[in-house]
Amino acid sequence: MSYTDIDAHLVAPKRFVTMSYLSQVEQADYPALQDATGLSTPDLSKILRDLEERGLVEITKERRTRYGSTLARLSPAGQKTFKNLVATLNRIAGG
Repeated sequence: MSYTDIDAHLVAPKRFVTMSYLSQVEQADYPALQDATGLSTPDLSKILRDLEERGLVEITKERRTRYGSTLARLSPAGQKTFKNLVATLNRIAGG
């Protein structure tokens, strides 16, 4: 085991907590993500865009009322990547 087994990009606290929350729900909108993570809208937007570009998160926009809503969910690759990351962290920590 070595530090190279860990994707440093994904264990950054803001990304990790975002992926962690998304791994527990089917999908989430910005208000739910902000409540769960404590992130500001600009931070959350930047993180989701980054994760989407990496193919780990899928973003959809829909209209519920007069205003649109942005929904995020882990992609199948994101689910697998996060599961592997947590397993690696547990293995390294001896858990």
